[in-house]
Amino acid sequence: MAIDGKEGCPCTNNTGTLASLSERYCKLPTGDDGIYLTLGGSCVPFSYGSSRCAVHDLLYDPRCKVDAAGENDIPAYCVKRFCYVDLATCKRESRERVYRSSYFPFDSEVDLFYSYSTCNSTADDWFAVEDDIVGSRALGGISIDANIPTYTLPMLYKRDPSSGEIQSAPGSEYYDDNVPYDGVYLHYTKKIVEISNGDIRNLTFTHRSKASGDLHPSSSFTAAVQDLKDGLVDMAVGPFWITGQRLKMTSFTVPIVYDQTFLVIPRPGTKDPLNDQMKKVLAPLSIGLWVLVLAIIVFAALLSVWFSDRSELTMNQNSRRMGLQRNTPKKRRRKMVYARLALDSFLEKGLFFCSAGVEQDERASLPNKLLLFGFGFFILISVSAYVANLAAFLTLSTTDSVKTMAGAIAAGMTICAHPAIKAELEVAWPDAKFYFHEKGREFPGVLEDYDAGRCRVMAIGYEDTSMDKAFIEKLCERDLVYTNTPIAEIPIAFPIRSDLASGFSFWMYQGERYHKTSIQTAKDEYTQEIACNVYFSEEDTETSDYDEITVRNFFLPIMFFFAFAVLAVILHIVHLYNVKKGRRSLVGRRSTLDLVTDSPKQDSFVARMKRRSSGGEIDTGSKEAEEEEKDCDDSESYQKVRGTKSIMSGSLQLDDENLRPRVRFDGL
Repeated sequence: MAIDGKEGCPCTNNTGTLASLSERYCKLPTGDDGIYLTLGGSCVPFSYGSSRCAVHDLLYDPRCKVDAAGENDIPAYCVKRFCYVDLATCKRESRERVYRSSYFPFDSEVDLFYSYSTCNSTADDWFAVEDDIVGSRALGGISIDANIPTYTLPMLYKRDPSSGEIQSAPGSEYYDDNVPYDGVYLHYTKKIVEISNGDIRNLTFTHRSKASGDLHPSSSFTAAVQDLKDGLVDMAVGPFWITGQRLKMTSFTVPIVYDQTFLVIPRPGTKDPLNDQMKKVLAPLSIGLWVLVLAIIVFAALLSVWFSDRSELTMNQNSRRMGLQRNTPKKRRRKMVYARLALDSFLEKGLFFCSAGVEQDERASLPNKLLLFGFGFFILISVSAYVANLAAFLTLSTTDSVKTMAGAIAAGMTICAHPAIKAELEVAWPDAKFYFHEKGREFPGVLEDYDAGRCRVMAIGYEDTSMDKAFIEKLCERDLVYTNTPIAEIPIAFPIRSDLASGFSFWMYQGERYHKTSIQTAKDEYTQEIACNVYFSEEDTETSDYDEITVRNFFLPIMFFFAFAVLAVILHIVHLYNVKKGRRSLVGRRSTLDLVTDSPKQDSFVARMKRRSSGGEIDTGSKEAEEEEKDCDDSESYQKVRGTKSIMSGSLQLDDENLRPRVRFDGL
């Protein structure tokens, strides 16, 4: 048996090194001075582990003490021999396994190394309990200063010093360190301090600096990390996302929880915007098909005008046959007439389409009848297809298309989001249209952006808001819900100095593994009753065959009617004004082009024209001749045409080649 260690890796005397650690001094049962290997742990003499192979733990570790009855089982490591050795010698001269003593951290300036193999033993039993024993000195009894970024109910908050009411937003009390903080994360970190058994001596909470808020106005959490980077505090406490920007500034502990960011949308079936209701009316047909329908109506209207027009050549021939002087209308007047005819025909064909039928006129020309036959068949098919699906589209929830992020992107919706995860969201969803809050109000500020109309849906972190009763109630008031599928998953951890990160993380791990202390157990201490449901369910999108069609569903037809009613009233008022002033008007009560009017005066004129064409004579100087001459002088659009007074819907029946009455817009 190697008493002083094996050749090439002998035991060393480190009594002087241990005796120099005055901050760890303790009293042995004999009254002599010793040192603590761990805070609150074993008090050992300065000769512990020195000079020879021995069961040092069995001699001094309280866990290795046998009770008087000898009934308790001591851990296996207690009877394993070891000693401290010189690292350089063992590395150079032997093949023995050497380990750094975990009782002394790297920054303690105490370099002690031990070996079990040089004493013909193994370290396996020690390694099995090392974390439980040595872990208690992970931070060496340090005091930690931590800042609080803002209030997030019920995670972080203060109470009003006078009334004791919980404050939802930082006020003057936030900058008063004499007013204590409270909340889920404060409760959790205090439990970690208790579990450390003095390894974390104290955890003091303070506010972040105002200067950091000026530097990072869009996020108070990032501002708190800036204070840590600047060396003002040792760590920050709260639900901090681990983001690329923040990792450049400081280290983090192990993740506390993974926060899921969800799309928050209007509850399906409620508060559909009026513009969505308008889209529903047009939804049964595609945009391309609606354009085609409009084009066919315009095409049919123009053809109808053409089929009802007179040939210029025929008019010129009849004019020469009758020997009458033709007053050629002005070009501008002629364009206005045809524009009016085209408008009348378009409105007529549009009326045919909307009423799902065409007017049957037995006196219409053959081309016009063929045109209306084809147009009627087109109306039959298109209107039938439209009506068959209209009811289903009117009662369909418009939010069905935004249950997912892909749906929101396809619909071109703007999404309000938190600026702290801007890079993460833009990388995950490069085609999405985001609006990032800029005023540092965290998620309540994102909701304010939604209320201001800057977006139609929101990206909300669940960890920050799921327990915030005030925020949830605001979602309820607006009929907003969380969707089922997360659009991002980001770890939450504590920003902390790099030299403290592993130690604090160790106690977080120990707390969850052995003491059932986690952020969830802390939340259980702050449960709140939230009456409304803000979580999306597929049942919300189901529509019944018996869903009522409401007035909102008819918004577009109603607005369409009133728009044209107002336009009609305006045009009629303009017409009455022009008539009153004695002006010509193309707008009036009559919406057809009458080549022969119904006035008695014009009837007399037509009769005289017929007598002249049949060979009859009208005495010069007679009353009839004077009236004829007066009528010819008064008309600007006097023309000779072949036809009679039987004109209907723009068609002309030809039965007298010698008669060419004038064209007059009566009542137009």
